[in-house]
Order: sequence, then C-alpha cells, then structure tokens
Amino acid sequence: KRRKAADQPSQVQLLHILKKHIGCSKPVDASGKDVKMTKGRAKLALGNMRKKLAMSSDPASQQRAFGALAREQSDCESAMKGGDLGRVDPGSLDGPMQEVAFSLGVGEMSEPFESP
Repeated sequence: KRRKAADQPSQVQLLHILKKHIGCSKPVDASGKDVKMTKGRAKLALGNMRKKLAMSSDPASQQRAFGALAREQSDCESAMKGGDLGRVDPGSLDGPMQEVAFSLGVGEMSEPFESP
C-alpha cells in the first residue's frame, strides 16, 4: 500500500541489499569485480534472502541477520555497513527505491524490486 503524503515520514532509516547482474547498467560489484550473475539468478538470490530473513523471530535478530547477509551478499558499497544507507529524505532517492522506502512501515521489509 502506498501512504498518503500526510502519512509519510520526513525521513526513513534505509537498509538494502543490492544484487547486480550481467545485464545491468554497471555490472561491477562493490569491490570492482565484474558480476557474473544473470538477472534470473539475482532475483532468485534476493528472494531466498528475503525468505530467510522473514523467518527471524524478532526485529532485532532480523536486523542482525540482514546486516550479515548484506555484508556477505550485497554488490553495493553499503555492504560493509550491513547495507545501511543511513537516514534519507523524501526526494533524495531515485524511482522505485523512493517509492518503496517511503511506503513501508517501521521494520517492514519490501519484496525484491528492480531499480535502474
């Protein structure tokens, strides 16, 4: 569900895991290596990670597990920080990430989605 403007927070704390694939615009991981994963495999990997995280018993253990997965699996520079992008303001993100980030509730995890 998308929130109405009046319900949107002024900032959100954002954590993410990025899986790049050979067809993306910059197919290089955070360490500068070329990625070799297909788009289908990237989607499958993200879906499996989400399932694993959804089985966590409480928010604190889910966040610890998310950080560990981000450090091991994310192709983003934020991987070293457990996928933590920090606090972000509305309008500071592009396209789908903006929409998803500001439509979630506190502690809620999105489904995997594709971004440009």
